[in-house]
Amino acid sequence: MKINAAKEMIRTNRLNFTQISEQLGYTSIHYFSRQFKKLTGMTPSEYASSIKAMTERRR
Repeated sequence: MKINAAKEMIRTNRLNFTQISEQLGYTSIHYFSRQFKKLTGMTPSEYASSIKAMTERRR
């Protein structure tokens, strides 16, 4: 559930990854990034880039 919330926060682009990890209760950005990659198959940065690329393709 936390990762789904993180994905939503990344899509809305209001917070950076450190702020997102803190809001979701992770003790470190590194642990958050590892968990994100473990569950989604990509890092938070890769996910953000893929969302940005999809958005730009739609225009």
